[in-house]
Amino acid sequence: MAFATKANAISPMDYVSLIIKGVEFFASKSVPEEITVTTKGIGETQPIAIENALNMAVQNAVGVLILSEQTVSGDKVVRDLVAQYSSGVVNSYKVKNCDGVPITCEVVAKVSPMKFMRKLQGDSQTIQVNGNDLFMQHQTAKNAFLQKEVVTKYYMKQIRESGLDVTIKSVKVVPSDSKNVRLAINYEVKWNKEFKKEIINFLEMLERDTSNQNTRHQVYIQWAPTGFKENRVYINSFNESYRKMMMHYIHKPTYVKYNDFGICEDIQSKNVFTIDWYGINRQTIIEVEPKKLKNINKISMSVGEC
Repeated sequence: MAFATKANAISPMDYVSLIIKGVEFFASKSVPEEITVTTKGIGETQPIAIENALNMAVQNAVGVLILSEQTVSGDKVVRDLVAQYSSGVVNSYKVKNCDGVPITCEVVAKVSPMKFMRKLQGDSQTIQVNGNDLFMQHQTAKNAFLQKEVVTKYYMKQIRESGLDVTIKSVKVVPSDSKNVRLAINYEVKWNKEFKKEIINFLEMLERDTSNQNTRHQVYIQWAPTGFKENRVYINSFNESYRKMMMHYIHKPTYVKYNDFGICEDIQSKNVFTIDWYGINRQTIIEVEPKKLKNINKISMSVGEC
């Protein structure tokens, strides 16, 4: 398949479009072979909670393959297909923590959306769309643009779920006559090395793929201070809403959570990509009700929404 202009050329190997049970799945070269997902699952036992978390991870990763708004019936189809084809789609995973009754487990999983697509291709109910007429060429080009935006938004949202790690360096009780216990907590926030490598690879791919687009909606991202042409990308977003979406996630507040106490703190990083560059090392004093410290031997913190 070829287009009239070289800039928009897409070969049959660059995409695959599948329809099964009324839901269309589309995969272009914008979809990475492996995506990092952080999810939670609930179950009566730890293995069941982990399995539920992994199923949710696959469902979230598969979301980048669906470009249209889903109906309730469409969501159920996706859930059923994930349950049917999740085996082998999770390449690896780590359990961050499990607690509570019923048990809630949080996992960080490496999921392959392309493996899911290959499994769908083997289903006899699947229809593969490979039209060569001008309309299908237009639709494919449009879907490829839409998918760039969907995958970009996915990665930007995952920065604060999977991309940042918080490490507690010390916890000390501060002498006080207050009825509450004052704790001095020293912590550090850094990018997760594996996720940082993954998102940088994706951003560099975006830079290459958008090099011939209009520079009017350009997004500049730099993640380290050294190198004239290294450690940065210029992404020519194809419309203003795409540019605004990226800027929103780059500059939105980043919070750390004291998981045991329900306390949140804004680390006030104006650009999430500069966290490793400038370093986030903090010592904060929090006040906690004494009863909340009973049976707690270790404090846990995480990065995310509050």
